[in-house]
Amino acid sequence: MPIIRPTARTVFVHGRGRSGPEAWPLQAGAENPDDVFLRRTGRADQPERDADRVIEALGGRGHVVGHSYGTVTAVLAAQRRPDRLRSLVLLGPACFDLARGGRRVERHIRALAPVFALADDPEVGGPEFLARFAAGMGSPPPDLDPGTCEEVAARMRTTPAPWEISLRADTLRLVPTLVITGDQWPLYTEVAEALAAKGAQHLVLRDTDHRPQDTEEGAEAIRRFHAEHAG
Repeated sequence: MPIIRPTARTVFVHGRGRSGPEAWPLQAGAENPDDVFLRRTGRADQPERDADRVIEALGGRGHVVGHSYGTVTAVLAAQRRPDRLRSLVLLGPACFDLARGGRRVERHIRALAPVFALADDPEVGGPEFLARFAAGMGSPPPDLDPGTCEEVAARMRTTPAPWEISLRADTLRLVPTLVITGDQWPLYTEVAEALAAKGAQHLVLRDTDHRPQDTEEGAEAIRRFHAEHAG
């Protein structure tokens, strides 16, 4: 008789943009009943709170997948309850607390810390805040209608800076961890290399941007890693 393994949930944690299934089009399209796509609650993501939501959503022992800002929440969940995670996958990780000292990480923090300092300044409107944030990221201002612009800015202004969330380096040795990055964002590659030095595996997908989960190669890497840690 073949060995039948119990199914395990996978909880997907979005980044700063879309949430729920909309943030994971390839994965949601697979219509796996064991997949849970965390939705944003309230105005903004709060990693300290959302980590507990991830643990609750797992039910038993399962897998957690996080993207960008959501990797902070994913690692927090893992360090709080490593016994509940079969594996952890981090895509384009913004776990800057675990990569302090890196040249690109420190430059990124210097560029964005003054922007976060303006979050409560009523003199700085939504369009200006987003323009400053984009400039800190080295990107052009987003092309959004006024209503969407204010909505996005309000969300980002109430989101903690990722480098201010304390993360434990030993988590990546307690929980099997795969970090996936594209090769077009050196900042996240630097973070991934720091995580690899702390026990994670690092996979680089060539000709891929900050959303490797949207490629068939990235989606397959996630499935393969989950299969390797199904027990």
